[in-house]
Amino acid sequence: MQVKPKQTVANNKLLLLYLLGKSDIALSELQIVRIMGELSFMTYFDLKECLFELSESAHIYSKATPQSVLYGITEKGANMLDVLQGDLRQSFRTSIDDYLKEHATELKMESQLVGELIKLSDGEYRVILKVLEDGRTIFELSCIVYSKEEAQRMIQNWRANAVSLYKEVITRLG
Repeated sequence: MQVKPKQTVANNKLLLLYLLGKSDIALSELQIVRIMGELSFMTYFDLKECLFELSESAHIYSKATPQSVLYGITEKGANMLDVLQGDLRQSFRTSIDDYLKEHATELKMESQLVGELIKLSDGEYRVILKVLEDGRTIFELSCIVYSKEEAQRMIQNWRANAVSLYKEVITRLG
């Protein structure tokens, strides 16, 4: 078994703090995994270790939502980042900055569109679809469907259709 050097673990934590510090929004675990994977910065297990340790030390916060867990940087984490940011290679910082610029709209939309299902009885599910802004629900649809597959399909399609549905409803009712 190979033991990771402390420098690698510290560098991974600093990368994660930098990502969360530069992001305008709290990021889901899935988004963080995707970003770190696409940039080839760290493995899934290294990321999970860093998320756990940074949460335990109060450098980042986590917030459970029906969809996932969201992560953001705390004041303590931001202060640590200010002190140690120079220790992170410029190429890593540039890669994260470029990624966040290129994917800003996509990341924001993913965090603002929420879908959940609640099992009511055998073969009956309530589907709740929401648009969030600053953590508040600004639009919500709720309906009952009669199969789990149909409920999951509605949640899956919500991301692709939420903006046009929201505009249509607001226009028609306004």
